[in-house]
Amino acid sequence: MRSIKRGYTIHASVLIPLRAKAAHTFSERKQHPEQECAATEHRPESKEIIAYKSRSIRWKRWVIYSLLITLIAPVLAWAGMAAIAPVWMDQEKLAAFRQEIERGTVQGQHRVHIAEMPVYVSGALLAIEDHRYRLHPGIDPIGVARSIWINATRQKKVQGGSTITMQLARNLFLTHDKTYSRKLKEMAIAANLEWNFSKQDILEMYFNKVYFGHGRYGIEDAARFYFGKTTVTDGGLPTINVAEAAMLVGLLKAPEHYSPAKNMDLAVKRQRVVLKRMADLGMITEAERQQALNTEINVVANKK
Repeated sequence: MRSIKRGYTIHASVLIPLRAKAAHTFSERKQHPEQECAATEHRPESKEIIAYKSRSIRWKRWVIYSLLITLIAPVLAWAGMAAIAPVWMDQEKLAAFRQEIERGTVQGQHRVHIAEMPVYVSGALLAIEDHRYRLHPGIDPIGVARSIWINATRQKKVQGGSTITMQLARNLFLTHDKTYSRKLKEMAIAANLEWNFSKQDILEMYFNKVYFGHGRYGIEDAARFYFGKTTVTDGGLPTINVAEAAMLVGLLKAPEHYSPAKNMDLAVKRQRVVLKRMADLGMITEAERQQALNTEINVVANKK
């Protein structure tokens, strides 16, 4: 029998308890998974994970702040313009004009109330001049953006993007010079008008103020001059029909150019544009458009 040399250590007996301990530990993990999860949760996060979460939080905050600025900035800008607008407004002139409308006829000029007009008169105006009139606060962001784009691409002032309220502001208080300073004043005054008056009031002032050619200001005097008719339903004269209303509103783009007293062909061409726009927006039916196109228009202005 071989003898064991002194100085040697046998480790075989130590391996058995190690395996047993490992097996025991694995068994505990299977029986108590929640304990292992808790231990995992309490492990310190790596620097990469912390940096990723920090970037994610900053990005979300940036998105929220950007949305808030996008929503709030236009409102604050609109309110600011409305507040400074009185610098360029003659309040006495505005009050006097409002009184003229209430009185009806002043110094031979006829003033009318929009409530007395057939709906197709205002419908024709909104269709061709400002179909989002009831939706915007005097300044149409879509119209302004389109105007800026077209003017920039064509390198000249082609479109102004003026709403009905902005046109009224220009006709009441400003000049017709095509400058950016005048456009900003126009927008500010429009914001102020929208703040102080209803949509109906603004539309009524517009109808009684704008130029229709041949020295006629206001749609009522224009209807009497061109057609010998009235724009109201009970005005002692025949009321203008859809075809005549479309022709009158069509004059606003260039009153003398599209005047039916000067060039009936151009007036009819412009009238067709207005009628098509009214039909496209659902303000009249296709049958009503066809009827208007076939309506004979008798111009009395060239007979005076």
